[in-house]
Amino acid sequence: MAAIPSSARERKRYILIKVDSEPRAEKTLVGRLVIQAGMQFLGELGMARAGIQFLEDTWNAERQTGIIRASHKYVDEVKSALALVKEFEGKKITINSIKV
Repeated sequence: MAAIPSSARERKRYILIKVDSEPRAEKTLVGRLVIQAGMQFLGELGMARAGIQFLEDTWNAERQTGIIRASHKYVDEVKSALALVKEFEGKKITINSIKV
């Protein structure tokens, strides 16, 4: 199978996030939270176009930081979706985007 030329590949951006929550968050909880926040703000079609993925192996439990991958066209929308999170599963949680 032939490789896809670099000009045809999806361009990605990586967003460093910090999670502030009452009890410390676990990576599985953050992964579900990112998907739910994207679904509420962007909908299913927007999520598919944005290509949002939480990279679980980048999660630092001590610092409560991780990385999200998204399409270069939807970085602002993803950051907006994460900023709107105030509560998840009865716990107060905020997500701050540190760096793109």
